[in-house]
Amino acid sequence: MYRKELLGDSEEDVIRYISSCKEDRKFVNEIIEVLILHTQSLAELGLIPREADKRITATLKELLHNPEILFEIDAEDIHEAIEIYLEKRIGELEDYLPLGRSRNDHVNAALRLKITRHLGDILSEIISMRRTLLKKCQMYLDTLIPTFTHLQPAQASTFSFYLCYIDETLDTYGEAIKLAIRICEKSPLGCGASASTGVPFDRRNMGKNLFPGYVRNCLVATGSRDFLSLSAGIVTSLAVALSRIAEDMIIFSTPQFGYILPPMKHLATSSMMPHKKNPVSMEIARAMGGKSIGNLVAILSVIKGVPSGYNLDLQEANSHAITLLERVLDTLHIMKDFFETMEISKENTMKDCLRFPILSTEVAELLSMKESIPYRKAHRLVAKLVRESKTMEDFRRSLREMYGMEISVRESIQRAPQGSPDPKRVKEYIAWAEKRIEEFETWHGGDTYECQRLSPA
Repeated sequence: MYRKELLGDSEEDVIRYISSCKEDRKFVNEIIEVLILHTQSLAELGLIPREADKRITATLKELLHNPEILFEIDAEDIHEAIEIYLEKRIGELEDYLPLGRSRNDHVNAALRLKITRHLGDILSEIISMRRTLLKKCQMYLDTLIPTFTHLQPAQASTFSFYLCYIDETLDTYGEAIKLAIRICEKSPLGCGASASTGVPFDRRNMGKNLFPGYVRNCLVATGSRDFLSLSAGIVTSLAVALSRIAEDMIIFSTPQFGYILPPMKHLATSSMMPHKKNPVSMEIARAMGGKSIGNLVAILSVIKGVPSGYNLDLQEANSHAITLLERVLDTLHIMKDFFETMEISKENTMKDCLRFPILSTEVAELLSMKESIPYRKAHRLVAKLVRESKTMEDFRRSLREMYGMEISVRESIQRAPQGSPDPKRVKEYIAWAEKRIEEFETWHGGDTYECQRLSPA
C-alpha cells in the first residue's frame, strides 16, 4: 500500500521477511486505540469531514472487538493492514486518516500504552503477593529457622523474618515499577516521522485520554526506545530476584532440608520414578530469571545497533519486551499462590536450629561484652569451642562450665536492632509494610496513575 507508487510491486518473500504483523498481534488493541485518538484529534481541528471522522472511528471501534480479521491481510505491518481494511470498508474516506500521522510516532504510542498496562498489572500482582506474604508473616512469628550464608547454616531467625525479606524486596521493585510507569506514560503523538508535522496539534493535550504526559522532543518520541529498555531492565531484575526465591523454595523442599511442604498442585512426578514429587512450578520460576536476561539482552542488542531516529530494527525488540513482562507477571501470580498454600515443617526447621552451631555469633558477642575482651579474642575462643565440641550439647555444656553462659535459640533472636528476627521487630516491619502497601494502592488507583484511564477498551 505504501510502497507501490515509489517502489513498484513488492516481492512476497521480502514483505513476509520484514513484516511485523505476527509481533503486532500482542498490542493490536493499543494500536487501534491510538488511531481512534488520532482521528478525534483531526476532527477537533476540523481537518477531516464529519462523515470521515464518524465512519473511521466507528470502523476502528468495531476492530477493537474483532482485531483478528486484520491478520488475514497481507501487509508489511498492522498499521498498513488497518488502512487496507478501512479502505475496503469505507472507501476514500480512509484517505483522511494518515494526515499528520507516522507509523513511527504511533507505534511508539501503542507500545508505551501496552508496556504501561503490563507494568500496572505487575504492580497489582506485587501488591497482592505482598498481602499474602504479610498474612503468612503473622502465622510464623515464632517459627525458628536458620539463615544461610554460602548455603551454610549462619544464624538463627524465624520464617516470618525470611518472608519479610521477600516482602521488602518486592517493595523495592514496586518503587522501581512506579518509576518505569512514569517514564512510559508519556505521549509521543503528533511527532510525525522524526521532526514533527505541519498539522497544528496541541501535543500537550492530544494524548491526555491515554497518557498523563507527553514526550517533548519529537526525535525522542519517534526513534527512542529507552522507555522500553529501562522497563525491561527493571522487570528483568525482578525476575532474577524471584529466581533466587524460587531456588530457596526448591532447596527447602528437598528431603535433606524438609523445611517446607510445597502445595501438591505445584508438584509433578516422574514418568519413570513413582516416588518423585518435583517442585516444577518453582523450577520454571527459577528458569524465568535466565530467560528474562535473554530477552533483555536481545532488546539492548537491537537498540544498540541502530543510529538515532526510527529504524525498522526497533520492531524486533517489541516482542521480546512484551513476552518478558507477560512471563514475569505469570511468575508473580504463581509464586503468590505457592506461598499462599505452602506449609512449614516446624519440626525440621527447629531440628536444624539445634543441631548446627548457629548461636556462635551471639555467644562471641555476649562473651566480648560480658568479659570486656576484644571481639576478635572472643571469636577465637568460641571457634575453638565449636571445633572441640562433637555435638551442640557439648558446646552448650562447655559454655556453662567455662563462662557460666546459657543461651537458647529462641533467646538469640531477641536482638535489639531494627530489622532483626525478634518478633517485636518483625511486627514493627509488618506495620510499616502494610502502610507501604496502602500507599502503593493509593498511587496505583489515584491521580498519578489512573487504572481506569489506562485499562483496555
